[in-house]
Amino acid sequence: MLRKWLSLLWTARSRLNLAWALIKDERVPLWQKAIPFLPLIYILSPMNLISFALPVVGQIDDALLIMLAVELMERVVDENILAEHKTKK
Repeated sequence: MLRKWLSLLWTARSRLNLAWALIKDERVPLWQKAIPFLPLIYILSPMNLISFALPVVGQIDDALLIMLAVELMERVVDENILAEHKTKK
């Protein structure tokens, strides 16, 4: 399990670039484009203030939440569109 979390963080830059390309793609439905932004509701909420008390853990928690949302987006986007963007890299 820890290995999967570390893998998410390690590949963050390329996955965020892929997510950005998918967000700009007109063929991807709006509800799928919104998925990576959903963690912002939690990150900006008062409930997240607790994680600010733990300096490093709080930021890792937020980063993992965003990366999980990006992974969810990759899973729901049409396979052909996703494959097209992955080959463009």
